[in-house]
Amino acid sequence: MDRPGARRGEAGFTLVELLVAATLASVGFLGLAALHANAIRTTAVGRNMNVATALASQQIEALRRTPASALEDVDAQTVTVDHKQFTRAATITAVGPGTAKQVSVHVTWSDAFGNHDYALVSVIGQ
Repeated sequence: MDRPGARRGEAGFTLVELLVAATLASVGFLGLAALHANAIRTTAVGRNMNVATALASQQIEALRRTPASALEDVDAQTVTVDHKQFTRAATITAVGPGTAKQVSVHVTWSDAFGNHDYALVSVIGQ
């Protein structure tokens, strides 16, 4: 039975039309899959970056409670957060005349996406 208003030979889709539609749909789905994989990676790296920021901030705050004249470098420490190991270390350098010191805290970690390094720098003086 033909559709109303359809001419003879136009009753359905051709095989070529179906293949073109399937190809376009598969390209779209592959793009969505790549977007999803990138979103997972970005979320994981962002979560670890937040942990690194918190660890560096904690170290700087601990150093702020120390008199500037007594500040010393902090050797590398391994801190485990959510089954992931982060290493942090602090370097102290004098800044100009007076007691001001520059504190550089580096936090490093490795994950499935490579090695990462985060640095937080502050000046402590009294």
